[in-house]
Amino acid sequence: MRKVDRILHSQVAPVGTFTVRRALPDVERKSIGPWVFLDHFGPFRVKPGDDGVGAHPHAGIETVTYLLSGRNRHRDSGGNIGIVGPGGAQWMTAGRGVVHAEAPIADNESELTMHGIQLWTTLPRAMKMMPPRYQRIEASAIPEVALPGGKLRVVAGSFGPHVGPAEVLMPLLLWHLTLQSGARLEAAIPAGFELGAYVIAGQSSFGDRAAAVAGELAVFENADGDISVANGGDGNAELMLLGGAPAQGPLVFHGPFVMNSIEQVRYAERAYMSGNMGVLA
Repeated sequence: MRKVDRILHSQVAPVGTFTVRRALPDVERKSIGPWVFLDHFGPFRVKPGDDGVGAHPHAGIETVTYLLSGRNRHRDSGGNIGIVGPGGAQWMTAGRGVVHAEAPIADNESELTMHGIQLWTTLPRAMKMMPPRYQRIEASAIPEVALPGGKLRVVAGSFGPHVGPAEVLMPLLLWHLTLQSGARLEAAIPAGFELGAYVIAGQSSFGDRAAAVAGELAVFENADGDISVANGGDGNAELMLLGGAPAQGPLVFHGPFVMNSIEQVRYAERAYMSGNMGVLA
């Protein structure tokens, strides 16, 4: 079994009209596989029409918004519009550059509570300047695997014969795991994959007895092998498992851009300022 190398503690950060717990990037760790960013938002009550994240650019990455509750609308300068509810995901490839916005909407009382995870992947070097694209992933399209004392949803990558609906551009996985008290998951991880487990709710322990609570990200050592995740608490534990082949560096972070060089960052800045990424009202 893989051991846990370190536990990262999320930090509070402002985003749009609300605050989030930011677990990645961290001073000690900039990426886990291609994943370079993890924000945990909510649960909080929203005001549709007032709350959300307004128009802003991205380049060199993919953005993934996975909803646990609420309803979310995506718009981008490529003309894409998508709405997903609990268990669904917005998956946008920014590539050479795109402008997008996300906002909560609600048709009923339950949808006024927003809760979810936003992640970014860095794109491979050869794909940094690819054309933007967008995938709207309905909750019903995501395989849900019944486990003894829990369930696992395969958003991307594969778990045994179950393959997630996201069309990915690099070897990666993204799983949403729920374990009841006393339940355990043991899973095979592809060779060469880096792996992390972010605790959304409850508490979890891992094969080497390392433990993490809500808001913490367990980073497994970079060694091939299976993983073990257990819930030793009283209530349910929820986790987001993320990983994949190591990111292709160097990684240059600059606000909403993650590139491989300062020159690429400057290109993205000029493209945005000149309107070449498009305009979103």
